[in-house]
Amino acid sequence: MLKNYLKIAIRTLWKNRLFTAINFLGLSLGLGSAGVLILFIQRGVTFDTFHENNDQIYFVQTETKGERYNATVHPIMQQLIRTFPEIEAGTHFQGWNDVWLTYKGKNIQGNTKYVDSSFFDIFSFKLKYGDPKTAFKSRQSIVINQKIALALFGDNNPVGETVSVSDTLNFTVTGVLDRVPENSSMQFEVLVPISLLEANEGFRSGADWYNTFSSVYLKIKKGTDIAKLEAQFPQFGKTHFDPAAGERQLRIEKLENFIHYDNPGFKWMIYGAIGIVIFILLIISINLINLNTAIAFTRAKEIAVRKVTGSNLKQILVQFWTESAIVLIASLAFALILAASYLVPQFNEFRQGRMQLTLSWEQDYMTVIALGGIITFIALIAGTYPAVYLNRLDLRDTIKGKLSNKTHSRNWSRGTMIVAQFVIAFALVIGAIVVRKQVSFMREAKTGFDKENVVVVQSDLEYRDTKSASIQFKSILNELRQDSRVQSIATSAVVPSKYWSNYNTYMADGAAGAEVRIKHSGTGPGYSKTYGIKMLEGRDFSEEIDKDGKNLPVVINESAMKALGWKTAVGKRIRQKSNPEVYTIIGVMQDFHYQELKEKIEPLLHWYNGPAGLSSYLSIRLNDIGQAKSVLAGLEGKMKKIPARKPFGAFYMTDEISRQYNHLDGIWKMVNFVAILAIVIALAGIFGLITLAANQRMKEVGIRKVLGASVQEVTFLLAKDFVILVLIGIVIGVPVAYSFESRYLETFTYHTRLGWFTYLLVGCTALLLTFLTVGFQSIKTAVMNPVDSLKSE
Repeated sequence: MLKNYLKIAIRTLWKNRLFTAINFLGLSLGLGSAGVLILFIQRGVTFDTFHENNDQIYFVQTETKGERYNATVHPIMQQLIRTFPEIEAGTHFQGWNDVWLTYKGKNIQGNTKYVDSSFFDIFSFKLKYGDPKTAFKSRQSIVINQKIALALFGDNNPVGETVSVSDTLNFTVTGVLDRVPENSSMQFEVLVPISLLEANEGFRSGADWYNTFSSVYLKIKKGTDIAKLEAQFPQFGKTHFDPAAGERQLRIEKLENFIHYDNPGFKWMIYGAIGIVIFILLIISINLINLNTAIAFTRAKEIAVRKVTGSNLKQILVQFWTESAIVLIASLAFALILAASYLVPQFNEFRQGRMQLTLSWEQDYMTVIALGGIITFIALIAGTYPAVYLNRLDLRDTIKGKLSNKTHSRNWSRGTMIVAQFVIAFALVIGAIVVRKQVSFMREAKTGFDKENVVVVQSDLEYRDTKSASIQFKSILNELRQDSRVQSIATSAVVPSKYWSNYNTYMADGAAGAEVRIKHSGTGPGYSKTYGIKMLEGRDFSEEIDKDGKNLPVVINESAMKALGWKTAVGKRIRQKSNPEVYTIIGVMQDFHYQELKEKIEPLLHWYNGPAGLSSYLSIRLNDIGQAKSVLAGLEGKMKKIPARKPFGAFYMTDEISRQYNHLDGIWKMVNFVAILAIVIALAGIFGLITLAANQRMKEVGIRKVLGASVQEVTFLLAKDFVILVLIGIVIGVPVAYSFESRYLETFTYHTRLGWFTYLLVGCTALLLTFLTVGFQSIKTAVMNPVDSLKSE
């Protein structure tokens, strides 16, 4: 019996091969794209949930004036464990510096995190080699990932081997990490005991009860009433926080929520992906159902004959389901190949290194099952609807071909689905244009500083002898100052687009006033000149005037001055709430965008780094950017003479400003791909329907031509219904697209808008494509010899 169903199904699909091909194309592209997005959604909704004791793992937050951030004071972990018996264990996960590892002359630097010995008691990261229970039994233990292990030890098991850390200490490798899941907020390559960092004087000086820069994780005992535990935190804070911390509050939050505080836009990406998947599935389902039901009318007599010969509804349904299943299974197989070979790599490129997708049956079987469930549902709907409808038709009318009085409701529902397709397609096209225009706006917007003709050299190359390197570097700076191609230079710890997320609370010295949370970092002489930052009053740092900086000069921006409640600031003195040192304001910069335009300009303070010398960055303003290559080549040759671990690196500031919006390029490419996909599938569906309509009305067209109808009139007759449906879809799509535009752009502090002309242009383009699609088949039918169409019966 099954063999018979398959034989008839294959014959029917081949007979209607144009429509089979359209369905196969739409389903393959749609299911492949939906599958990749479902994979992304699955990774997103399970972010940080793979740990065995996930429901017990919390991270510590700080809340100030209603705003939470994922950092706290360093000493808090041990005190929390001592104070609250509900807390079973805790660990730091501290970034500070990435250590260099050396083994038998091989050197490599890895993304380093400093942790406590209880790290593997809390988290379930797997080890390829070693025992997580004893990995940090010794203070001289180190755990590395497979990339580091391969670079230093090849394919050998390195557990028990000794490596040199930053040329000063010897550590024993006690574990090699298995792959860290992409949907983990904790990404690292090297784990080192926190005791090594706590021995660092620079770290210890800030590791107090005021500065909040530590990442702390806790394992809470099962059955603990979290609300009751948190109710005790205010008193804990009053007892232990530095008095200067003010109204600071201690909070804890589940690990799975870390990503949503660290990246508030992440959930909207998940919602957006879910919306796009729904759109894709709607479009391919509408196409499949529309074409299947349209083709079904050509099979009305076949169904009637089947019923006369004894077939029941179940047998008719199985036949239609078999045909739908063949197309869907073939489409799914091709979709999986397409996803693995092209769509997943492209999606990873869109993501710019964030949460990359990898395919593995162990992790992704649920996605495949979900896709299988989706195609089963689509197959049932696409096969059931036309079968049930045709089964209800009167046998006598069906055999005689009298279906015209039965098809009005069917045409109406088919038209509704075409409208829905174009509403979705129109909204997606507008969405792609909105994202693209916003990215272009941010890249081209005035930033408040001059990014042209500036190259930046990464001057912190991990020099082996810092003292000697500093002397040689100052000589290089003096030569640059004498270079006629160079306008100005500046050394600094930060440059625009690379400012730290480093804040402190400042207030006016000796007088009651506002307490302002200000982002601060170090720069040197010539910074404002090199970047063309306008000084509203006062001056920037000067080696001649400020010398060694003992007078503690600082420069603030306009936003900081306003936040402090001042109309003028030069000469005024401020201090940090936690520090008795008093700083003198020597200049006020005009506000400039030192971070993405998505964020508002915050109060900013530059402290004096001292005379130009070794720092993180060397910024060079040139007379002509065309001279950059020769200047950099000469500079590279000189800096290579200074023994260092890192290679010479430099970038153009214009490129760096553009690069910070690359992640939005990824979103645009994804939406753009889906929009094109929606248009192609929708137009392919319309092409199939107009072809079928033309074939069904072939005799009518022949009679009209015999009676004198022109080619234009016949073309209009066949095409008008489809063009009207698309026009209705565009009209409905305008408010839908406008709603998306408004909601998306609201997430940016500085944004652009689309004009009415863009909506009009997209609408006219959609109509033109529709007319070309239906017009081709309509004209082809209209120019046929009426004799051929009339003798077909």
